[in-house]
Amino acid sequence: MSQEGQGTVPRFTREHWERDFARRISLATPSDTARGVFCIGLLKAMEDFGGAETARHCLEASGEKSFVELFNYPIATYLRMVSTAVQLLAAKYGDIEEALRRIGRRAAADFRESSAGRAMGVMHGGDARRLLDCLPVVYRVALSFGRYELTWVAPAHARFGVKRTFIPYPFHEGVLLELIEKTKVHRLRVRGHQVDPLDSEYEISWG
Repeated sequence: MSQEGQGTVPRFTREHWERDFARRISLATPSDTARGVFCIGLLKAMEDFGGAETARHCLEASGEKSFVELFNYPIATYLRMVSTAVQLLAAKYGDIEEALRRIGRRAAADFRESSAGRAMGVMHGGDARRLLDCLPVVYRVALSFGRYELTWVAPAHARFGVKRTFIPYPFHEGVLLELIEKTKVHRLRVRGHQVDPLDSEYEISWG
């Protein structure tokens, strides 16, 4: 499967991402939340990558002592963890954008295995089009913020628009790749770009 966007020349520098995360965190409000399953999954991923000490750095960045899967936590908490994690993961994966995609993949996998994700798994039955049609609902279950719109350009080409998202677009590329690959489509391509400070858009195609 082709996974466009991976292994390419980074579009932005490390300094750009530091500024980007700082801006997103400053714009987030206490009502902008994400489920604890994502925080738990990120800590597990960091422990797998660098051991308990690496995971501890991310937990310290969050300001929390622990997380509960179905509780909602401020997205700023998760962003601080991700900002810390990508600095550590970039050395392994080559750049921050690829590190963000890997974290997005892990978040999608963790959500798929959560109670909410398993309940929603029956909605698409392994069919890529049905999965994508459900995508705005999946995002709304996982996150308290954002507006999501899917449009079909062709039978195997969709455009996914996300407004007021606090999570950078390479992360969402990883989420989409992880979810859609499980439908066994061929030559999958996912390419995202930022259109406004908190808005992004994704071209998704296969075949």
